[in-house]
Amino acid sequence: MHAPRPATIPVSPSAWTIWVPFVGLVIIWSLAWPVSKLALIYAPPLLFAGLRVFSSGLVLMFVVAFILHKRPTRRQWRLNALLSLFNVSLFYGVQNIALAHLPAGLLSILVYTQPIFTALLARWWLAESLTGAKMIGIGLGFGGVLAISLQGLTGPTAVTSIGLGILSGLSWALGTVFYKRYSVPPDPLLDMSIELTLGGAVLLIWGSLAEPWSQMHWTLAFGAAWGYTAIFGTAIAWALWAHLLRQGDASRVASWTFLVPVLSTVMSVVWLGEHDSPWLWLGGVLVVCGTILVNRRSRPSPGDLRNR
Repeated sequence: MHAPRPATIPVSPSAWTIWVPFVGLVIIWSLAWPVSKLALIYAPPLLFAGLRVFSSGLVLMFVVAFILHKRPTRRQWRLNALLSLFNVSLFYGVQNIALAHLPAGLLSILVYTQPIFTALLARWWLAESLTGAKMIGIGLGFGGVLAISLQGLTGPTAVTSIGLGILSGLSWALGTVFYKRYSVPPDPLLDMSIELTLGGAVLLIWGSLAEPWSQMHWTLAFGAAWGYTAIFGTAIAWALWAHLLRQGDASRVASWTFLVPVLSTVMSVVWLGEHDSPWLWLGGVLVVCGTILVNRRSRPSPGDLRNR
C-alpha cells in the first residue's frame, strides 16, 4: 500500500502579478480615450478605427503564431469571425463616429454601460438569474445614461452620437453573451488576434467606402496617437488581460474595470479641457454604481474579460 500523498496547498500568485498589471491596464485603457479623441483631429473616425484595430490584430497574430506557436482551429476561426462583427467592427466603428462629436469622458461612460446590457441579455438568452441587486444596478445604469443625456447636449448630432455610444456598449454586450453561449475552450490572446484582424479589415473597407483617404493627415502627432492606441491601448492591453487570466484571479478584478470611465473622464477634463457638469458626474456615478451592483457576486467568464 502506498503512503498517502500529503495534501498540496494551492499557492496563490503574489499580489504584484495581479494588481500591477491590472493597474497598468486601467491606466492604458483610460488614456486611450483622450488619445483617440486627439487622433480624430487628423483622421476620419472609421479609417482611424480600422488602422488602430487592424494593426493591433497583426501584432497579436505575430505573437500568437511565431512566439507562442499556436494555430486556431476551424471552429475558432468561425466563432471569432462572427464575434468580430460585434466586438470589433460595430463596437469600434460606431464608437469612433460618436467620439468625433462627443467628449471622450462622456462617451466612455456610455460605452461602459456594457455590463448592464449584458445582465439583461444574459437573462433572456442564457437564462441567468436577475437578482434584486442586478435589477437595481440596471435601473441606476439607465438613470445615469438619462442624466448624461440631459447635461446640456442639444441638437440632432448630439442625440445621434449619444445613441451611437449606447449602441457601442450594446454591441459589446451582444458579443459577450454570444461568446458565453457558443464559446469553445477560450484562448483570449488567440481569439482577440483573430477578431481584431478580421474586424479591423472590415473597418478599413467600411471606412474606405464612407470616408476619403485624402482627409488623413500623416503627421507625427497622428503617428504617436495611432501607435499608442494600437500597440498599448489594444495589443499590449490584451496581452495583460491574457496574463491576468493565466493567474486565475482575473475574475476577481474584472468588476473594477468601472475605474476606466472614471479615470478617462478625469483625464479628458484635465488634459483636453473638456466641459464637465453636475449632470455628467451624476450620470457617471449612477453608471458606476449600477455596474458594481450588476457585477456583484458574479464571476465573469473569459468572454467577459476578453472585451474592451
